[in-house]
Amino acid sequence: MTTIVGVPIRKVVRLGHPVLRAPARHLTPKEIAAPEVQRLIEEMAASMVEYEGVGIAAPQVGEGVSLFLMGLAEGSPRHKQGIPLTVVFNPVVEFVGRETALDYEGCLSAPGLRGQVERAKALELSGLDHKGKAFTKSYEGFPARVVQHETDHLNGLVYLDRMKGLKTLGYID
Repeated sequence: MTTIVGVPIRKVVRLGHPVLRAPARHLTPKEIAAPEVQRLIEEMAASMVEYEGVGIAAPQVGEGVSLFLMGLAEGSPRHKQGIPLTVVFNPVVEFVGRETALDYEGCLSAPGLRGQVERAKALELSGLDHKGKAFTKSYEGFPARVVQHETDHLNGLVYLDRMKGLKTLGYID
């Protein structure tokens, strides 16, 4: 992904900020269409790029609304296939099967740290897009992990809450 010229970057709030622990408010299609919400989408996209994130949730930029973005350029070492830029309001996740995977996660709100988290391998995501239109999409592997991580933010959770212990928690350096 490239820098979005002329769009302000939002400061990412860090672990300990109360907005990260509060459930996010759902938005109606009419609210999603409002200019300030459309501007929030642009600013979150620019911030995700600036902070080199794969996903970002509205609470991470201090907004208590049920919105997350995810995206990653094709060919990235994090996930070669990339993830198209996706905007999701009011997500609902349904797990597909019972298979899980243990892998490392990090978070823009807890910079420099990583830890192993067990997540479902496959899921179906329903929600509203950037225009307030309903959609459903299936995800597997790394993109499914990103959906779960970002959806947790909208429910007042962080990946540290999902860790089975702190033995794998460490600094990325």
